[in-house]
Amino acid sequence: MQDFVLHHPTKVIFGRHALSSLTAELGSWSGPLLLVYGRSSIHRSGLYETIVAALAAAGIEFYERGGVESNPTLAGARSGIATAIRHHCQGVLAVGGGSVIDTAKAIAAGCCVNHDLWKLFTGKKPLTRSLPVLTVPTVAGSGSEYNGGMVLTHEEKKRKFGYAHRLLFPRTSLIDPSLTCSVPPAQTLYGAVDILTHCLEVYLSAAIETSPLQRRLLESVSKSTIEACCRLFNDPFCYEDRATMFWAGSLALSGILTAGVGRIAMPLHALEHALSVRQEIPHGAGLAALLPGWLAFQIGRFGGRLAAFGRAVFAIDETNEAQAAALTVTAIESFLEAGGSSPRLSDWAITVEQIPELTAHCREQAAIWRLRNLPPDLIEAILRDCLKRGP
Repeated sequence: MQDFVLHHPTKVIFGRHALSSLTAELGSWSGPLLLVYGRSSIHRSGLYETIVAALAAAGIEFYERGGVESNPTLAGARSGIATAIRHHCQGVLAVGGGSVIDTAKAIAAGCCVNHDLWKLFTGKKPLTRSLPVLTVPTVAGSGSEYNGGMVLTHEEKKRKFGYAHRLLFPRTSLIDPSLTCSVPPAQTLYGAVDILTHCLEVYLSAAIETSPLQRRLLESVSKSTIEACCRLFNDPFCYEDRATMFWAGSLALSGILTAGVGRIAMPLHALEHALSVRQEIPHGAGLAALLPGWLAFQIGRFGGRLAAFGRAVFAIDETNEAQAAALTVTAIESFLEAGGSSPRLSDWAITVEQIPELTAHCREQAAIWRLRNLPPDLIEAILRDCLKRGP
């Protein structure tokens, strides 16, 4: 295991009654805050009324930025920043999924910089201060409630980039897994795919061989996520499985599972951002369309690791490493298909003619993230292999 520094400032209140702590958690906040949420679900579930009542009980003035998109935009964040600055908001309360939380983080950061927010995402300006963020997550998968990352889309430039900073960790996250029981099966699967991808990107890019504890943690989180998700297909109201998926998602990108494994990379996320910025593909669906092809492409280099992953997660008993790795990819494809998601890039009307444009976007993100092992020829080869995969 390599040396590491881990600082995790987010307080988590987890369980069926997590929301009962909202008033107390807001008690130390001074000044008005900005309430950020998505579209209709918060009203349909009655969660909006619960949140407003808690804010009233805490005596906190608030303003709203609702209607956050599933692929959050820079324009939406800028709108929230303008509202927060105009009303002198001192914090941001995010109620919703990863897109809502990412938007809340972007607003919190944007209120404290004297330049355009997008310069953070392109690496041109630093972040030195941010408003505090409190989250009430309602979808498991992204882990944004327990990390310092965010993703936004610049609509005019057609760029979807990610940015992370220690100042963007939420101050507190109130996680009630029962809030996710009404999440549709497709969205539940997309969350599981996001979790699985967060684990696999580390598994195939970091020094796993010298970090057996972290390797087993990654395997355990992946296995637990897949098993819980599969059970939720038949029983979507099972609290224990919802809780397992939620905590798995929070842990997967928290820094805890990756401490001690050295430098990590997120190449599949860089590929997916290039994909979903061009058409309305949910993030998890984009990952699902790329994941089997990307894994199959890695067999030549990481066949032994994929075989080990398959044995630990899917109980594959094949002794030949290459065959075991191939069976692992097949098992993941079967999982995606069982949840109703396509594991094929061609099903999203992506063609060979689009590869240069996708490659250019991916290379920009790779340069900002300093992914040295993702040159253009490799990106093109991966995308071509993904397109070749048929039913």
